[in-house]
Amino acid sequence: MWKNFSTAIGLLAIAMVAALYSSTATRDGRILPSAISALIALGISVWVAWKLVPRLAAGVDWQWLPYFTRYQVTREGWLYFGAVTIVVFASVNTANNLLYMILSALLAVLVLSGLLSELNFGLLKLSVRVPSHCFAREPFPVSIEVHNRKRVFPTFSLHIEAADERAFRCSGFYVPLVERQKCTSDTGQGMLTKRGRCAIRKLKVSSRYPFGFFVKELSCAVEADCICYPEIIPQEQMSPSMLDVQGSNQRYERGFGYDLYMIRDYVPSDSARHVHWKASAKTSVLKTREYAAEESSRVVLAFDRFGHPDEAEKFEQLVSYTASLAYHFVENGVEVALVADDWQSSQGNTPAVLDSILEYLALVQLSPSAERPAPLAAGGAMILTLRKT
Repeated sequence: MWKNFSTAIGLLAIAMVAALYSSTATRDGRILPSAISALIALGISVWVAWKLVPRLAAGVDWQWLPYFTRYQVTREGWLYFGAVTIVVFASVNTANNLLYMILSALLAVLVLSGLLSELNFGLLKLSVRVPSHCFAREPFPVSIEVHNRKRVFPTFSLHIEAADERAFRCSGFYVPLVERQKCTSDTGQGMLTKRGRCAIRKLKVSSRYPFGFFVKELSCAVEADCICYPEIIPQEQMSPSMLDVQGSNQRYERGFGYDLYMIRDYVPSDSARHVHWKASAKTSVLKTREYAAEESSRVVLAFDRFGHPDEAEKFEQLVSYTASLAYHFVENGVEVALVADDWQSSQGNTPAVLDSILEYLALVQLSPSAERPAPLAAGGAMILTLRKT
């Protein structure tokens, strides 16, 4: 970097000397030396611009370059520029010292606006907190924290929003004041539009401070991660036949169901509510009822991640439908298991089982070489696939 810079400065100094000599030779009437010096100066300048300037530009931290790329002029700002333009023409045409003083004050306000705006953004640190998991296209709480690390000056009037709304959207946050060496937090709502692992790395911060002539924008680095589960289709929009495996079956073994399994002798640990008084009277021995165990309904979702790249949209619909089935089955008390060629969940209707299924479906990718999922022996199976046969 410094070597290229020193070389460019040295060559441009030589070009300047050649240009000055060419100008002097022209005044003295020496045409040939003047032309040669001018060509040398031009050649050196072109070579520096072609070879060295791109290298120097590649090493520049553009974040620190001024400021026009980070400013937007507001309506009030354009009105102010219009007033400045009028004063400029009036000053030039009349040569009035008072108008020149007014013009100087107006320009000083613009400079002061830029300096205060830059100071307002100095030494700010943002952090954002989101849930560890969420559902696509469903709002979730988002909390932001702004830390002003300046020792003297507070920070005013910050608007904070998502830097890229194609994947992550959030409600706009407004922070009116952050005192020096203090933190301010705010809570709103956010939403992710696509399933998968989402990494939030930037937030856009803007402010009209101090005079409202410009809106200055900056991208602030943050660190937040979230696993976005597939979008859940409402139960009323799904086929009733797909969810019609509710109810219960009876297993012929001891348990706590409603069908009578057997009548046996009473033991002290039995509940008095289950005493069979009629049988007890006949045998003169206390008898108790024992009931058959109740078996919850079970279903296996055989998910096939087979698909070609041009079927990506259909695959996303299949993933969303599979996640919706698992979600509604668990909500209705049905024991669910998901089977794929590369993964298999345990069977149950607990939140842990549902979370494991949804996390797999959040991260799964289609594959043209995926094999068919191996069926399970227990429970009814639903085949969810894009295969034609």
